[in-house]
Amino acid sequence: MANRTENMERGRGKKPKSPAMRVLGTIALIGLVTCAMLACMAALYIKLVIIPDSQLKLTDFSLNLTTTVYYNDPESGQPVEMQPKLHGTENRIWIPYKEIPQNLIDAAVSIEDKRFIKHNGVDWIRTAKGILSMFTGQDIQGGSTITQQLIKNLTTENQVTVKRKVKEIFRALEFEKNYSKEEILEWYLNCIFLGEGCNGVYTASYAYFGKHVSELSLAECASLIGITNNPSLYNPYRNEEANKTRQENILWAMYDQKKISKEEYDAAMAEKLQFVRGKDEVREQVVYNWYVDTVIDEVILDLKNTYNLSDQAAAAMVYSGGLQIYTNMNPTVQAAVEEVYTNRNNLNYTSSTGQPMQSAITVVDNQSGNVIAIAGGVGEKKGSRVLNRASGSKRPPGSAIKPIAVYAPAMELGFITPLTVEQDSPYENSWPVNSYGSYRGNMTMLEALRVSCNTIAVKVLANYVTPQVSFQFMRDRFHIELVESRTVGDKVFSDIALAPLALGGLTDGISTWDMAAAYSVFPREGIYYEPSTYSKVLDNEGNVLLERKATGQVALKPKTAYYVNEMLANVVQSGTGTAANFKGMDIAGKTGTTSSKKDLWFVGYTPYYTAAVWTGYDQQEAMRNIGANPSAVLWRKVMQKAHAGLAYEKFAAPPSGDMVAVSYCKSSGKLATPYCPSTGVFTMSKEDVPKGTCSVHTKPHTPPSFDINNPETWPSNDPNFKPEDPSTWPGASGGNSQGNGSGQPSTGTDTPLPPEAG
Repeated sequence: MANRTENMERGRGKKPKSPAMRVLGTIALIGLVTCAMLACMAALYIKLVIIPDSQLKLTDFSLNLTTTVYYNDPESGQPVEMQPKLHGTENRIWIPYKEIPQNLIDAAVSIEDKRFIKHNGVDWIRTAKGILSMFTGQDIQGGSTITQQLIKNLTTENQVTVKRKVKEIFRALEFEKNYSKEEILEWYLNCIFLGEGCNGVYTASYAYFGKHVSELSLAECASLIGITNNPSLYNPYRNEEANKTRQENILWAMYDQKKISKEEYDAAMAEKLQFVRGKDEVREQVVYNWYVDTVIDEVILDLKNTYNLSDQAAAAMVYSGGLQIYTNMNPTVQAAVEEVYTNRNNLNYTSSTGQPMQSAITVVDNQSGNVIAIAGGVGEKKGSRVLNRASGSKRPPGSAIKPIAVYAPAMELGFITPLTVEQDSPYENSWPVNSYGSYRGNMTMLEALRVSCNTIAVKVLANYVTPQVSFQFMRDRFHIELVESRTVGDKVFSDIALAPLALGGLTDGISTWDMAAAYSVFPREGIYYEPSTYSKVLDNEGNVLLERKATGQVALKPKTAYYVNEMLANVVQSGTGTAANFKGMDIAGKTGTTSSKKDLWFVGYTPYYTAAVWTGYDQQEAMRNIGANPSAVLWRKVMQKAHAGLAYEKFAAPPSGDMVAVSYCKSSGKLATPYCPSTGVFTMSKEDVPKGTCSVHTKPHTPPSFDINNPETWPSNDPNFKPEDPSTWPGASGGNSQGNGSGQPSTGTDTPLPPEAG
């Protein structure tokens, strides 16, 4: 009883918890549990997602090693080193840390990251301020150290997101475990953009002060570093006053952080800056040939895509990474290209506004699919990585598109054969017109392609293939990028239409690179290979960074490729492409001409090589009084030299047991009869032989009255007859008066067209 009374007395001393306290306690407990769960989830996310993606691998290249480029010697098969080696471009030269003045280093550290030497990649004080800014509704930025800025420059992840900032923090922490402060500063100062096209302090020093970076004064160092914060604002050539203000802030930071003395500070503040657009007189400008330029561009692009690098980082790897690049260049063919394309007399035309005519060529090896030679312009090449019209420019191909967008798809899908007949007449409303200025009635596809008939190309596309299927064929089979739909202002552009795909008036056009790759499918029996200028790239330790292994994709059946070969050989022998013909080699190809002759093409091939040539003006103008198609002429000049000494080869054909020679009527496309006035012989697959004989010509052919435009009406038994002399024509004084007066060549003749037609 006494114990119970005692307990009751003690119990009276405790106040029971209020409901509010219980609620607050519960909320606190829930908050703690929630925070713990979120912390666990965050830790798991960081462990599984962030950390594995935080390794920035720079061990694949060194900081200042020369890159070597090789080609294979055709005779020995051994790699041969090309000269000159890759040391850098005009706007970036790598400078080692030991050659960078201490004042420049101190200026960068003082203004960009004053605790750089002490932290381990992340300045947690600045980071906390950045996080506070985020929670107060400001931008998620600020707080980046020099290490973090370098990482941002080296990678393509520049979006302002929480995930990117977190990843950047962990990358910086990992990065500083592997690299010294000196290495980081060396990379940073060689990578920063400083305006005037300058990447890195070396070239910027010449651009602004006309001297080597090691010769910069303290005042000049502060001025140069000041630019990087905002090159548009602090470029002294644009805003010298803003640059001076920024320079003074940097000098004060250096003095405040005891990097310089009061005397040095005062002297630098008083120094008058002299900005001179200087020239590096010590360095000789290195001019690489067109092929090396193209290799550099392709390797940089592949490094970017493979390793998620920025343009700057990928370029640094190529120029200063000590790489070994094995190219696909054929020295004989490249020498032929350069001999022709360096000589301005081979294309010595000037437009009415004073533009020199330009040209580009890409040559592909038919066996491997590799790009073995290239030129991006005519005349002396005066710089490296200048405009490359072969791989970097697209132009409308005109009729050169017909084999790949119309005839090959139509035959591949079984709609036509080379002997299918269609009428050369307008498709609608007098459109389209032909380059030969008339309409010729019925003709075979073989003849239509020979004379580059526009109307029949449009009809085959419209009535058989359809623009949509042709578009897919170009994209999927020939790997040519076209415009599906693009809106500019109130206009919608699309290549899925008759004119772009049948006549070549594409929205953007096609490069000679893509045209050569597409046409090389024909002599390769229908197999497409992705073109490339290199086979592999090794790092300075011999590890493979990039490798191009040719993997063929079936684009066409061998029979379709054979038919196209025969049709395009006909173009070169007696059609629009005769200017490209030369003896001793099987040749096939197609011309292309756009409206008003603003772009001229010839894309052709032999059993050995395929080459695409474009000519025109950089700013489109009509080409007048130029004679034969200059693209075909340049093609012939290059390919004659490239094939010197090569054995004669024929284009591949299907097994002879599957083929049969067919005598056909050129007007009906059916098997010829003795009454057909104009016939031809074509070797084709047995399954494609025309069904039935010609029903158009069923009685002995009576030649029409004399027509000077129709060779069939010319007197064959008159030795005095001369087509060029009207006095010898039947009727003498009447000349053409006995003819039909049409003034048009009649259907079925093989009269060669002027080389520039089509």
